[in-house]
Amino acid sequence: MRSKLTRAVPVVMVALVATLSAGCGEFIRQDRAPVTLQITSLGAGEPLTQTLRSDVRTNGSIIDDMGSVTMQLVLKDPGAPGAPSVPSPINEVTISRYRVSFRRSDGRNTPGVDVPFPFESAATFRVPASGEGSASFELIRHTAKAEAPLASLAASPVIISTIADITFTGRDQAGNVASVTGSMGILFGDFADPEN
Repeated sequence: MRSKLTRAVPVVMVALVATLSAGCGEFIRQDRAPVTLQITSLGAGEPLTQTLRSDVRTNGSIIDDMGSVTMQLVLKDPGAPGAPSVPSPINEVTISRYRVSFRRSDGRNTPGVDVPFPFESAATFRVPASGEGSASFELIRHTAKAEAPLASLAASPVIISTIADITFTGRDQAGNVASVTGSMGILFGDFADPEN
């Protein structure tokens, strides 16, 4: 007669193998994407610039800052000489979300103390097989300007210099995950208001 422990071991082994297989499947699916996303333009403001002067108060009001991104697809396998590979419609990527985090060059990076809190938001746009895909997105939220450390900059000569890292994530038409990160400079301060 087999003990209860002997009978339980095969069940535990099957569950362990199934769990490991499920985890590996998602990892392989993420790594299989035949294309990478490439940011061709990332900026904010009018005209578009890669270093944004973010005013914490504009004419006494809090106004969010919008960013703009343009990206294209690049195949991981460029093909053979004389017969380059080209992306197909199944390679098109639909971006569904983005994440913005902030850092400073002096290493003082505590969210809510030294830099604004990171945040995630939704963004839906398509990066076609050929050509470029573009979108606008909220780069600096209203709430960030009303929280520490930005709120204390109102009527202050202090400027906080940061780098914003923006990661865009989506999937190609076969379900493979694709993401790309771009960076830009952000100067937070109480800058002169524009004349009306």
